Amino acid sequence: MKTPIIPENEKERLAELDSYKIIGELEREDYDFLTQMAAQICDTKISLISLVTNDKQWFLSHHGLEERETPKEIAFCAHTINHPKDIFIIEDATIDERFHDNPLVTGHPKVSFYAGMPLVTENGFPLGTICVIDDSPKTLTKKQITSLKMLASQVINLLELRKKTFELKEQNNSLKKISALFNESQKINNIGAWELDLITGNTFWTDQVYYIHEVPNNLIYDKSKAIEFYHPDDRHIITNAIENTIATGEDFDVECRFITAKNNFKWVRSSGKAWVENDKIIKLIGTFQDITEKKKIEEQLRINEEAFRGNFENAAVGMALLNHKGEWLKVNKKLCSILGYEEKDFLNLTFKKITHPKDVTTDLYLLKRLIQGKQDSYTTEKRYFHKNGQLVYIILAVSIVKNNKGEILYFISQFVDITSLKNTEIQLENTIAYNEAIMNASTQVAIIGTDTRGIIKTFNEGAELLLGYNANDLIDKETPQFIHLPEEMIKAGQKHFEETGEQIEGLNIFVNNVRKGKSETKEWTYKRKDGSTFPVLLSMSAIKQKGEITGFLGIATDITQMKQVEREILTLLEIAESQNKRLKNFAYIVSHNLRSHSGGISSLIELIASEFPDFSQTDYFDYLKKSSINLSETIKHLTDVVQINLSAKAKLETILLKPVIENNISSLMIQAHKQNITITNEVNQDTTVKALPAYLDSIIMNLISNAIKYSSEERNSYLKIQAKKTDKYIILKFIDNGLGIDLKKHEKKLFGMYKTFHNHADSRGIGLFITKNQIESMNGKIEVNSEINIGSTFKIYLEYEEN
Repeated sequence: MKTPIIPENEKERLAELDSYKIIGELEREDYDFLTQMAAQICDTKISLISLVTNDKQWFLSHHGLEERETPKEIAFCAHTINHPKDIFIIEDATIDERFHDNPLVTGHPKVSFYAGMPLVTENGFPLGTICVIDDSPKTLTKKQITSLKMLASQVINLLELRKKTFELKEQNNSLKKISALFNESQKINNIGAWELDLITGNTFWTDQVYYIHEVPNNLIYDKSKAIEFYHPDDRHIITNAIENTIATGEDFDVECRFITAKNNFKWVRSSGKAWVENDKIIKLIGTFQDITEKKKIEEQLRINEEAFRGNFENAAVGMALLNHKGEWLKVNKKLCSILGYEEKDFLNLTFKKITHPKDVTTDLYLLKRLIQGKQDSYTTEKRYFHKNGQLVYIILAVSIVKNNKGEILYFISQFVDITSLKNTEIQLENTIAYNEAIMNASTQVAIIGTDTRGIIKTFNEGAELLLGYNANDLIDKETPQFIHLPEEMIKAGQKHFEETGEQIEGLNIFVNNVRKGKSETKEWTYKRKDGSTFPVLLSMSAIKQKGEITGFLGIATDITQMKQVEREILTLLEIAESQNKRLKNFAYIVSHNLRSHSGGISSLIELIASEFPDFSQTDYFDYLKKSSINLSETIKHLTDVVQINLSAKAKLETILLKPVIENNISSLMIQAHKQNITITNEVNQDTTVKALPAYLDSIIMNLISNAIKYSSEERNSYLKIQAKKTDKYIILKFIDNGLGIDLKKHEKKLFGMYKTFHNHADSRGIGLFITKNQIESMNGKIEVNSEINIGSTFKIYLEYEEN
């Protein structure tokens, strides 16, 4: 069998075929009529109108044959289109060396005779054929051949008619859309169009013009009556403008006061131009717009400018105007007070001269981004030198002002003096560092602090040495119960029940008395990482803030030697008691200082808001509030992480995966469009997983958000979401071609809390940490493959339920 030759212009031919939008169309009587005629004229059992695509021939009409298509490589018509000007006839395919072993000849429909006339478009491209087929050899007469050619022309005519009809329909839809958009634009911009016939004096208004006049749409107004709506003091403006245009042909554009039919005051903008026919102005056409809001804004701007000048001079924060070279143009009294210079002194200074050298680079970098238009403003903390040489800590906010040409006029800088606050912060940091040093110096004592649920929050160096664990492996993950012997805990619980009738278990075995305000010291057995055990004397106490218990502190001393020697026992007990008191004081100091620090910030914000209401409306005050919000957000992140419920496996639900992904794609579609990233959901409709709905939604949202956030600007970005089923898991894949991650450098800390790997403004280092914990809480796992500037693949393993 000889396969058909691919035409040299195949790419163009296929494009021409696609332009007719007909592949896959339902059968129509006009095409079926032509195939019936062809079969009757040529006296054959089968007649087809076929269209040859890149991989098949598809039948637009099929008479005497049930099939709608056949593969291209066995299609007779695929040979026919290589001779677009001639009819292609095979009188007996069974003896033709090109077709004798063709499946269509040897099998159904037993083709013996074939005659096909190419369907050639006006551009000379053969789309397919009209052909006749029979299971016995035949010879066509000249009349039959002529008729077949005429039928081919008729098919082309029908195709061209359909194409033009389709194009006209699209044009009509486009015109409707443009008209709708035009009308909607008029409403949105509160602008209408008008026409004045200078011969008849009649006017034409669009709906929006009637709306602005506040009159019914069926009322008719001539030129004179239309002008009566203008304010009496402004009628001459519009009258003179119209008369000048009629006389000179010059366009006009005026703004006037206006009184509507309902006696409402407005400002309107009227513009017009002459309509010339045969060198004569016969009409005026133009637009009519309600600009009342614009006028209000202009007046408000004027008021704001006056207010700015007053606020600038008398602001509670330092303010300054600088040129693009960093030279001071104007400063207010507060800035002079903060930095100790007189106003005239600033004129001989640049900001670099009085900025701490280590802060200049950051300031210049942010200033450069501002000039380049990469951001509208910036806020940073920096140090200045007071005139007396002392350091002044400042929160600096800078914004840029440009003219309508985009040229820089000046920078507006605002300065908040935080020197006092900064000194307090430094003192607090030193105190905390000092207390941490004291705690870690106690290398022979295991100090373990927990929250109220028992989750470890503190694990000192002594605990690491005694138990063999690394603090980072336990904090926020384990409770102290894992280092105790289960049988010892059960025995203690039973003893308490016998003595009090109260049942206790878990963390309460250690802190039951502590919750009641009693410290407790008791002997226990600790289990090291290597499995060995040793006796300890454990002292438990409560950590309190404002009278409320916020956690527990356990101080354990290895009493192995004390068990052997009574004297050593007494000595170590005294040490333990002493350490207990010291750490109680330490906990109180830390708690007190943190409350003071937090209360100081809160009081400062309240004081500023009450004492300086104008300042509470400035960017600096927003900065303080945002700092407070960021602190709350950080605490919320920590709370979210801690509250991950590792027993949540019993609550897992069977969830259809694809709808969850689609919902998240829809929610993030705007961000995806902004980043020019294509997101494809290739997950099957019936794929399910066992998960917590909230966790699953959060995981998918985080991974899609990361793909958008870290997409590359250097190429067309994409995110493909796929799912694969294994014996145990559904593997959900997120495949992108974004910035990628250096796994050699970051692999060990990839899912660490507050770990970031790109300089992105929105990076917080919390998403992957929470995602990993959520996945593992649902008995799953996460894997990552990534290459810098190539992309990343995140694999999420989730359980599923067999149907």
